[in-house]
Amino acid sequence: MSQLLSGRQGKALAACYFFYFAINGLLLPYLGTYFSDLGFDSFAIGQLMSVLFVTRMVAPNLWAYLADKLGHRARFIKMGAFLAALIFSATIGTTAFFYLALILFGYTFFWNGVLPQLEVVTLTSLGNQSHRYGTLRSFGSIGYIVVVLCAGAWFEYHGSSSFAYIGLALFIGLACSSLWVSEPQVAVSSKASSAAFMTVLMSPAMILFLLASILLQASHGPFYTFFVLHMSQLGVGEGMAGVMVAGGVFAEIGIFAIAPRLLARFSLANLLLFTAAITALRWGLTGVMEANQVGQLLVQGLHGISFGLGHACAIQYIHRSFPVADQGKAQALYASVAFGLGGAMGAWCGGLGWQDGAGASATWFGAATAALLALLILLLFRHCQSKPAG
Repeated sequence: MSQLLSGRQGKALAACYFFYFAINGLLLPYLGTYFSDLGFDSFAIGQLMSVLFVTRMVAPNLWAYLADKLGHRARFIKMGAFLAALIFSATIGTTAFFYLALILFGYTFFWNGVLPQLEVVTLTSLGNQSHRYGTLRSFGSIGYIVVVLCAGAWFEYHGSSSFAYIGLALFIGLACSSLWVSEPQVAVSSKASSAAFMTVLMSPAMILFLLASILLQASHGPFYTFFVLHMSQLGVGEGMAGVMVAGGVFAEIGIFAIAPRLLARFSLANLLLFTAAITALRWGLTGVMEANQVGQLLVQGLHGISFGLGHACAIQYIHRSFPVADQGKAQALYASVAFGLGGAMGAWCGGLGWQDGAGASATWFGAATAALLALLILLLFRHCQSKPAG
């Protein structure tokens, strides 16, 4: 297992992470700008972006159920990647709200189903070296950075008319990479225990963890939906806005690199509390800095903690909490609740409050408030974690 990255499986997983998050690097910063260029207002953009997150509530759970029953996670990764690419191709030439929403629902339904299964295959392939997850996941961060920087520079000088073609190339890259992913040698039993799963799920600590995760991801919603568009409205070019976003992901790579040491030295509860505090600070400063490019570049560097550290901790907590047979279902549940429900709430509320830029300050303040609420919940979570078992 220590030689995972030197083998075909490791390279295939790294490539899948690269292209999966390269797609993220196109959709999250620039999809809102693309919709704006098509003539949609902020409320319509918020509605469309919420579709992306709504499918995260449904797809991961359905895919996990089928994968648990059939036991072929690699096949589901391949199927999802190819169907997502096929449906995304319909984006080319489409400008009507209803059809864009329908297509968006279609390709994100399959695309969002890929990641939880990819996480399970990766963690199972790593075996007792699951702390090395961050090394493989960092390839996703690299893919995100490459696309954020290159697409931002391209769109600034050539407009967003080529958005759909760039997206299709990335989806095809993901589909081709998935062909090399094989089922891990350590098979996951399909005989999962519903009783054991529900016992963990309904524990006070898990409920508090999921509530905090929803709020933390909801706080990221306005950033994913409107940050690049907001910078553009303030006179900052898309290329520079892309550098700001990419700077945060560079920090994320650094966090993933040191995550094993942090997880070994500090408790998950304390790391999550730190994440929530930094997230609240990030959104508050984002609203204050406005078009201050140096300031925004520094503030968005906090993404390494607000997302990178938080995600690494969450994946580890889910992995440690649930039995092996329930890993697929558990990772899917986390993805659907945190990124799905939380992301949809953030995008929808951000669209309501943004008011084509007039409500920007209030929206960033709302995001910071959501992170502070998560901080309070995580204090209760830490208390639950510190209580002796039984």
